[in-house]
Amino acid sequence: HEYTNPHVMFPGFADAKAAAAGTTAETAAIELAAHGASVVEIKKDGAAWKVVDGSHYNRRLTLNTEMALSGPAAGHDRLKTSSDATGTKVLGMINNCGGGWTPWGTVLTAEENFHQYFGGDPAATPETENYKRYGIKGEPSYPWGKFVDRFDVTKELNEPNRFGWIVEVNPYDPAFVPVKHTALGRFKHE
Repeated sequence: HEYTNPHVMFPGFADAKAAAAGTTAETAAIELAAHGASVVEIKKDGAAWKVVDGSHYNRRLTLNTEMALSGPAAGHDRLKTSSDATGTKVLGMINNCGGGWTPWGTVLTAEENFHQYFGGDPAATPETENYKRYGIKGEPSYPWGKFVDRFDVTKELNEPNRFGWIVEVNPYDPAFVPVKHTALGRFKHE
């Protein structure tokens, strides 16, 4: 679930700009739950594919799902936040675009365009150059930072650094904690 279209999701908005201006704490929470990915078991039933209702594989990965950071950047000071002093855990994945199967049966998915989710004044932080490089201007398409501190760079300085990674998901193990692999680089993966 790469992104949401709030003007389609919520009634009364003519376009994305109007929806952004009308974002509330409630709609922001709904959008956080709508981003991410779904794992759904399907089976062929005659000539049609059908969802296996109640499958233990079926689950949602949202912007509130705990994920692990691994590799050389895991634990770095620039990945530490008030909710994760270790810099090894992050909530959610965002703007996932593309991906594929690994030879060992997991899925790799790529985070892109994470810049559009972060508000606050980038110039008022020590991360100004980093934010500029990634296009974080403090004018997000999704103004969640008004209601969720981790999406405001002046309140949670390192949160944007926790996105832009390749994320590994195991669709066959519901207990598997998704992993953001920092060794594969951080950028707007397309």
